[in-house]
Amino acid sequence: MDETLSFGREDCRAELQCIGLRIAYFRKLKNMTQVELADRLHINKNYLSHIESGSANKAVSLPLLIKIARALEVELSVLVDMNDMHNKNFSEVVNDMRHTFEELKQLNSELDKMMVQLNNEQY
Repeated sequence: MDETLSFGREDCRAELQCIGLRIAYFRKLKNMTQVELADRLHINKNYLSHIESGSANKAVSLPLLIKIARALEVELSVLVDMNDMHNKNFSEVVNDMRHTFEELKQLNSELDKMMVQLNNEQY
């Protein structure tokens, strides 16, 4: 067997962490807890936590990734896209994702305030 094709879990750690971060990111955008998502997926909450942190002890199957994407209403390709990792190191990708998430949380908060204000004006 060609050694270049043979790789273990350590060789994929950055990619697994990136996928896990994306899962957590889209779950939070849906205002969904880990328990809620795990229940929808019929998996243990601790296993989902390990998936999101990129530290799952067992391989995440393609069918489970598809179920996760469906539950989060995103394309599977969005969860597993590694294009942003080609020109950056992993910490830069994580920081970019965290920054984007914080911006979206702020926008969501502002929209919530606007909705409250609109509802108050209607009554």
